[in-house]
Amino acid sequence: MMNRNFIRGVLTEQVKKNGLLLVLLLLIGWGTPVQAAVQTESWFYQESSGDATAPANDDWQPLKSLGQPGIGKEKQIVWLTTRFSDACPDQNILLFMTNNQAVRLWFDGRLFYEKGTFSANGFDEGAVLHTVRLPDFQGTGQLLIELYGNSYRNHGLLKMFYLDSEIEQVKRLYYFDIPVVLALPVSLIIIVIMLINQYFYPRGLSRLYGFIVFFMVVFSLWLFSASYLKILLWDNSVFWWYSLHILAYLLPLSANLILWELLRDKPYAHMGWVVTANGMLFVLALIGELSGGHAMNELMVLYYPMVGIGDTIAMFWLSRAARRGDRLCRAVFVPTFAFTVFGVFDGLSGHFHLFPWITFVTPLAVYGFMVFVIEIIREQLRQGEKMAVRNVGLEQQAKLAMLRSDTDRLTGCFNRNKLNILLANGIARTQLAGSGLALLMLDIDYFKQVNDTYGHEVGDEVLIGFSKVIREQLDNHKSCVRWGGEEFMIVADEGRSDKVLELAETIRQKVEQAEFSGHRITCSIGVAIWQGAKDTPDAFFKRVDKALYQAKTSGRNRVCLAADEIN
Repeated sequence: MMNRNFIRGVLTEQVKKNGLLLVLLLLIGWGTPVQAAVQTESWFYQESSGDATAPANDDWQPLKSLGQPGIGKEKQIVWLTTRFSDACPDQNILLFMTNNQAVRLWFDGRLFYEKGTFSANGFDEGAVLHTVRLPDFQGTGQLLIELYGNSYRNHGLLKMFYLDSEIEQVKRLYYFDIPVVLALPVSLIIIVIMLINQYFYPRGLSRLYGFIVFFMVVFSLWLFSASYLKILLWDNSVFWWYSLHILAYLLPLSANLILWELLRDKPYAHMGWVVTANGMLFVLALIGELSGGHAMNELMVLYYPMVGIGDTIAMFWLSRAARRGDRLCRAVFVPTFAFTVFGVFDGLSGHFHLFPWITFVTPLAVYGFMVFVIEIIREQLRQGEKMAVRNVGLEQQAKLAMLRSDTDRLTGCFNRNKLNILLANGIARTQLAGSGLALLMLDIDYFKQVNDTYGHEVGDEVLIGFSKVIREQLDNHKSCVRWGGEEFMIVADEGRSDKVLELAETIRQKVEQAEFSGHRITCSIGVAIWQGAKDTPDAFFKRVDKALYQAKTSGRNRVCLAADEIN
């Protein structure tokens, strides 16, 4: 009997020593199997009711292939036989797989390998990968395989059967797992991308990210459970069998949750029905399996048609949404189609043994899923651009609203709401930095006559031109405020009265020389200087108001400094 840890030891050793070489040899096709050189005749089979005695030689029936369905439906035990020669003595390792069957191997009438329970069992024994070394022999010898199973569906069938050297068998397992090797890193990358999106861009698509992560975790675990090299981690066929089936039921359920999230706002789509059907079938299979009815495997007869029909309907809804401009629905159509077609093809071919060889293309559908992930990233960029444009617009609106709240609409100067802020900031600067502060109050002489004679439109044009002349004389340290009507004020960071009077006189002269809508005007200006800690805003304002009054009563078109200012 072969050591049960043989394949694990061989695989581990060969991976450590020759892993890269094995992959390279595999990719270039080196080491084509030559087990046909030692098999001297075709396979034959016979069925029996439970007697472990080998059948007579004249009762054998020819068998077209080891994956031929239709045998083992009448009896519990199936016998398979063929003959080998010792032409290639180094090719002495048998590699084959059974599904829910106990197996005994006989060579020239001698039992040399046995695995499984040859009696009724309420639970499945799983898919078992057997690696057995043939006994030494000379000339030719007869191999006899005895298979026992509770269910006729897999009874008498071997998933594969190869006789070869150790290195070739290891390479063969590498070959079988190529789809897993190609798909597993991609699925893990998608999980990482979605988790990053969930953390940094949770708004709007958060639940979609969660469903994608759930599906990809299920898919990754299913990939690993479906691989052959998983026995390197743990050689437990029952555990991996039930893991594979549970994850298979969760795959369409988790995938359809993604479609449900994308289509939930579409009144014509009813993905909730599809998700509910997937969930009910899974619960039914789980209950049936726990009751000893082998339901998880047997209900695959319903599973694959349900997946095909449900996802076909979902694709119709996706295409309808895509035609209406939904980019994500258009992008997810590709992986939905790929997973549906590949999954149903692999499932039906494996469950109903449609092909004598192993087919396993479902993992490659994950590359179609990358189309969906790329579109999600593009959608995030589009949403980010829209958000940025919206934020800029909101900022501009906020600035405009703030500006309007502090600005006189007619002249563009600050309004009197802003004056208190300008004075408070100026006083604070004088206290902290020791700089000066001056206040100028300006009034257009005889402005009422302009309005009464020429109308308010001309009066508005005069106000606009007057404010423009004032602001042309101001730098960044001086601000113009429309106090009301034809009165304006200037807040200036300047403590020297001569400088302030010079500014006021310049403005007076510029106004006198300018022409406003065909009219000439003059202005009177009062000036006050902040007196430091002994001063107050009210006193400051009263002084500048008195200075303006003095300018107007003393003939207008002149500048007056507050009478009690200290030079």
